[in-house]
Amino acid sequence: MKIFSFSSKILFAGILFFSCDKNDSNDIIADNQGSEINNYESTYAVIQGEIFDKNCISCHSSASVYNGMLALTSDTSYVSLINEYPYNTVAADDGLFRVSTASENDSTAHEGLYKSFLVEKIDAANIDHLYSDHPGYGGIMPPVDYLTNGEINFIKEWIKEGAPDTGHVVPLSVLDDIEIYDPEFEPLEIPENGLQIHLGPFEILPQQETEFFYYTALTNDEEKFINRVEIEMRTGSHHFILYTYPENFPIYLEEGEERYLRNTDGSYNESVLSIMPYQIFLTGTQTPQLDITFPDNVGLRLPANTYVDQNTHYLNYTDEAYIGEVYTNLHFMDNPPQYVAEILQLNVVDELYLPPMDTTTIEKIFMFEDILDVYNLDQASVNSIDVFQLFSHAHEKMITFEVFYIDENLDEKQIYFTDDWEHPPINCYGQSYYNQPGCSGGSDENIQILE
Repeated sequence: MKIFSFSSKILFAGILFFSCDKNDSNDIIADNQGSEINNYESTYAVIQGEIFDKNCISCHSSASVYNGMLALTSDTSYVSLINEYPYNTVAADDGLFRVSTASENDSTAHEGLYKSFLVEKIDAANIDHLYSDHPGYGGIMPPVDYLTNGEINFIKEWIKEGAPDTGHVVPLSVLDDIEIYDPEFEPLEIPENGLQIHLGPFEILPQQETEFFYYTALTNDEEKFINRVEIEMRTGSHHFILYTYPENFPIYLEEGEERYLRNTDGSYNESVLSIMPYQIFLTGTQTPQLDITFPDNVGLRLPANTYVDQNTHYLNYTDEAYIGEVYTNLHFMDNPPQYVAEILQLNVVDELYLPPMDTTTIEKIFMFEDILDVYNLDQASVNSIDVFQLFSHAHEKMITFEVFYIDENLDEKQIYFTDDWEHPPINCYGQSYYNQPGCSGGSDENIQILE
């Protein structure tokens, strides 16, 4: 039996969507990576020819103080990037390299991504994080025409493979996503088969955090299965989550009422705080835009006549008020799925005690057999699970959050790492889910449970 180990500093909660691969299931579609690599000799050659040459070398043709002393022409780009400290002293002092190869090792398989200054500079979807949390890092690159989502993810996947200069380690299909992040807020179109939820607009007052819950009926008169989720938020949000409650939930909630987590004096509203242990995660995001599509044969069950508690959390440490607003689209499947996704929410402890002026590290091991028992799954009929949307949810006291997969030999492999409490990445595991839209990390390997 294999086990998960979750380790974090200060605070964490883990959310996993997963589906099980039965012994008698069809073989997962084979990776067609080899057939997609044609004209380039390596993944890095693709990055050079398709990204650097087309988007970067007009300014980074030679090293100068005006471009961070970085030349990205083919004769020098690799040695200029790999494990080299950036010219930006703030980023260098934070321990970043231009590109880190930390992901070469299983024990640090995801750290390379978050120790690479290049990712901070090109990740357009996290532009608010770059400017608000790291103003000393400079501007987004390219400064006018952002890279496509596919180009950004292609570089990320290469770094997570250890940033090699030889070999094909990322499929070219990642580049097929030609969408470019648009920071302008636009309401989502109503789905043809599904429903839309709209929260707001509402005011976010200056120099404070605003978090409230809003109980809403979904008006689905029969059971449905969700296979795609879209969320669009106005800028400034830390998170947006849809919660449900158990059938025997003992507390009455009024529809259409904003129930604020904090009172006007900043203290917690105990009547709101007291119901949070009952909440069951349905879906959510910690980035301004989310568009996650499940594989064709997987759906997330939505019982008939479901009510959801919309939970929005905005941070405003400016001197001006601004507006918050959220749209959510739940897309339904036309037919019941082959596999039903389940939600697994793992908490280390119910309460944390953090001594002053100290760093607290908390570790906990979860056994797969206990996870399967929660969903009444027979261990003899399940040999692996696919995980989509593995991520953390923590607030500003978190330093790092890590997840390790421990095999029968007690060897650890890091499968998740983040030091970004505001916008943690979403990782996916399993050949069916790898490189699904909305997944920024993970691998095409499913997680084996039984030998």
